[in-house]
Amino acid sequence: MHEIAEYEIAEFLRHHPPFDTLDEEELAAVASSAEVESYPGRATILESAAATSESAYVVRRGSVELMIEGRLLDLLGEGEMFGFASLLEEQPMGFVARAAEDALVLRIPEQAIRPVLERPAAVRFVVGSLSKSVRLLSGHERDPQPAAGRPVRQLIRAPALVCAPDTPVQRAAQQMVEAGATCVVVDLGDGLGIVTDRDIRTLVASAAAGPDTPLSAAMTAPARTVAADRSETEALFEMLDHGIRHLPVLEAGRRLVGVLDDVDLIASERRAPFRLRSQIARSPDAAALAEAAAELPETVIALYDSGAPSAAISRTIASIHDTITRRMIEIAEEELGRPPAPYTWLAMGSFGRREPFPSSDVDCALAWDDADDPQLRETMTGLARRVLEGVSACGLRSDPQGAVASSPLFARSIGEWESAARSWLEDPDRDRGLMLLSVVVESDPVSGATTVAERLAAAFARTPNREHALNRLVAAALGERPPTGFFRDFVLEDSGERKGVLDIKRGGLLPIEALARWAGLAAGVGAASTTARLRAAEAAGTLQPVDAAVLRDAFELTCALRMEHQVEQLRASEAPDNLIDPKRLTPLTRTSLKEAFRAVAKVQRGIGAKLGFSFG
Repeated sequence: MHEIAEYEIAEFLRHHPPFDTLDEEELAAVASSAEVESYPGRATILESAAATSESAYVVRRGSVELMIEGRLLDLLGEGEMFGFASLLEEQPMGFVARAAEDALVLRIPEQAIRPVLERPAAVRFVVGSLSKSVRLLSGHERDPQPAAGRPVRQLIRAPALVCAPDTPVQRAAQQMVEAGATCVVVDLGDGLGIVTDRDIRTLVASAAAGPDTPLSAAMTAPARTVAADRSETEALFEMLDHGIRHLPVLEAGRRLVGVLDDVDLIASERRAPFRLRSQIARSPDAAALAEAAAELPETVIALYDSGAPSAAISRTIASIHDTITRRMIEIAEEELGRPPAPYTWLAMGSFGRREPFPSSDVDCALAWDDADDPQLRETMTGLARRVLEGVSACGLRSDPQGAVASSPLFARSIGEWESAARSWLEDPDRDRGLMLLSVVVESDPVSGATTVAERLAAAFARTPNREHALNRLVAAALGERPPTGFFRDFVLEDSGERKGVLDIKRGGLLPIEALARWAGLAAGVGAASTTARLRAAEAAGTLQPVDAAVLRDAFELTCALRMEHQVEQLRASEAPDNLIDPKRLTPLTRTSLKEAFRAVAKVQRGIGAKLGFSFG
């Protein structure tokens, strides 16, 4: 036993979550209950993975290894806690713990730590811990995987091959072979270009370039780049979103340290989306496209099993959706002819936010340059019907409420879109204006290059009645109430009703998404992800930092749970849905969800009180 004064323990704990949310009296109570235990390096702290912990342990000094069947699961440093999930779940720990070096550990018994972890203020800590957990639902196991967030600088295998823009293509190709490189970075002085081996083969095959053609004539510039401290998941997003396979990596001061390619994204499961995306883009016809797209569920399962977070999987689904849609548009134009006016196909709803799940319906819209003309409209809606027919055959179901590009409400000239947006802003309660406005502000261009997105954003910014529309949006957001928690095997709704299943979309995600939509628009941000809107609202002062953090953490937890539920349904060849049997929630998940629901409701009440809304 190692002696440390209680005031020292309290002072140490106050700087580490979740103890940083306690007041002085609560902190003193925890400190007085803590036992200080000393372990030499390599000594066992918890020896049975099958045992249930009756205490939580906080590393006071040194480090602790968590091991599963001889494999390192995690390495914990000072201030980090372990054993608490087993305690709350009343389930086996699933790991053994040993001192990686000489270590002091604070052992906090159940009666002292449980009240700390079951407080709403501890939501952020518990959610962050759950993101590393083996499971959120009972009934299946998921092997622990390497973290998905390594900085990309750690993936660089060799220095980049750099050439001047006047370097002949043939010489650059020879240097690429000698260096074993698949691309060359072109130094433009004030920026970078890039030429890949595929670029060179395409140019030569098409006779568009000879051996003396300079790289400047073959390069893509400016090249998309990634900062060296960004995670591999963020690099995956960038590659998938823009259809590229190489990313120059830049350190501070824009110093080039190497080039990341898709092969560098560790597990083969992580490369599966690139293969699928390429196969879809090369599909010769609609039947081949549907056949290729049928691999999307298996790709989602593989990504989940590789340890990819739910946000990464959602972005992958969105990227594959965009590729399917673009290829289907090309096929439809080959069959029906290209429309006479430039147009843009817009993804809306969850696809527009880049947050779809396997169960998500496709919301979309069409906007074209030109005055409205009945014949042009028929041409455009005919194209939309063919595209949606093909996309549906690929397993992406159209919105059953009719928010699709073949509907007159969602197929308009840009001028009509601007006029409609102004009318919705001026009177959100007329002709489903509020619903339509909510959908349109989440639009993201998938194909085409008209100015519709910019012009709709400008229409919202310029309207003199903007505050009225924002008030209606926040009122609608406050009406989306999360459940109050659970009672035995029932979900307790805000109305006092008991329901047998948890609708994780309606009860968990919609209240947060609606608040983020209002807060983002109030902060000047239109189409963006929920987390990006919350960050913007926090920066603009629309949301208090603590409220934005609570909403982000609750969003992360509910997304993780929804993804796990739907992946397990895909694995069982079932149609994914949002209905979760409360009996399948682990005890820790139930506790965390209950506190997350309460925290979101508290944020709603605070916003309602501040803005003068009643919140009964």
